[in-house]
Amino acid sequence: MNRTQRRISTGIQFVGLVLGFAAVAFGLFAMYGAAFPGPCGDNGGPGLGVVEAWLLDVPLGLLALGVGIFVRKGSPRLRRSCLVVGPVILCLPAFAGYFLGRWHCP
Repeated sequence: MNRTQRRISTGIQFVGLVLGFAAVAFGLFAMYGAAFPGPCGDNGGPGLGVVEAWLLDVPLGLLALGVGIFVRKGSPRLRRSCLVVGPVILCLPAFAGYFLGRWHCP
């Protein structure tokens, strides 16, 4: 294996993981906003955060999962981390939507 290919693959895995952790942080923020909403009638409130979580977390979760599945020449540890972080990212908007439906005002 070429050393340059390994470096590029490791760099792609690292970027996917960094974007994945940013998506996890945003998804957790959206979950918190949906689980503990403000007063009823709040404009934009937690519903907007849940929509934003779907728009941000799904593409980045698929990216992290795709990097973990298809980039095999890099670091095995980064690959496993991408394979773990990807499904976690994809679950966060669903949990945020569940919390929004359960505790937010009608």
